[in-house]
Amino acid sequence: MEEVVFWGIWSVLGICMLCYYLRRKRKILSMLAGVGSGFLALLLVHYGGGFFGFSPALNLLHLVQAGVLGVPGVILMVVLHFTL
Repeated sequence: MEEVVFWGIWSVLGICMLCYYLRRKRKILSMLAGVGSGFLALLLVHYGGGFFGFSPALNLLHLVQAGVLGVPGVILMVVLHFTL
């Protein structure tokens, strides 16, 4: 059941981001900027995370989270790590 909820949440978030990018004037450029900034933020947190005690692994889940949600997804990852 937890796996179904997990993938359901990711599906809803992915659809929300897809709708957001489709409403933009420059769809492809906006999507590439969001995905690129998310990956860059993940790399910065991964390599610079030793300064504040959290260095997330570069695995598929984290890459998808940074790609789909961008910088807010990386911030969410860091906040959830310190609150849970």
